Amino acid sequence: MPCLPERTADVPTSSASATDAAKPAASGGVQSLERAFDLLERMADAGGEVGLSELSASSGLPLPTIHRLMRTLVACGYVRQQPNRRYALGPRLIRLGESASRLLGTWARPYLARLVEETGETANMALLDGDEIVYVAQVPSKHSMRMFTEVGRRVLPHSTGVGKALLAHTPAEEVRALLARTGMPAATEKTITTPEGFLEALE
Repeated sequence: MPCLPERTADVPTSSASATDAAKPAASGGVQSLERAFDLLERMADAGGEVGLSELSASSGLPLPTIHRLMRTLVACGYVRQQPNRRYALGPRLIRLGESASRLLGTWARPYLARLVEETGETANMALLDGDEIVYVAQVPSKHSMRMFTEVGRRVLPHSTGVGKALLAHTPAEEVRALLARTGMPAATEKTITTPEGFLEALE
């Protein structure tokens, strides 16, 4: 389905915001695309529904720029506008997420199933995505009582065993930088909450 947003008069545009799409991003990519994906992630972090002013405050982008990007995302179905004029994540994102999850699950499932057979415990596959751990595939054990971790769940690396495993061979300075960005809030009373303690646990 083509994404052809219609111009609306909710927020005035400016010549500066109208030329944003033509500017190259610092990464060498397309700035407007990077900004659109950043807004989607900020919406997800906020619980899936936000107002334009909230997005402007968290992203630092001007309202006209955000409005233009959101209008395009609405036209494409990746965002929908609520009756209260706030914006929510749209249904087309479900298709993308399901496709990505299915691909990873198809590849990983035979290996996870073998682990379940050998250990008798639930096997999960997780990746380091940016500064977070995301669970991307799972094969449950046959036990009636078992630990349940939802595929798609995101956690901070310092608070999980899989985070320690993924960072075990990462240089100490990179681990410290990651922990400085994420912070180290306690998930339980046994969570390691200092960089020194976490690095010691990785040894």
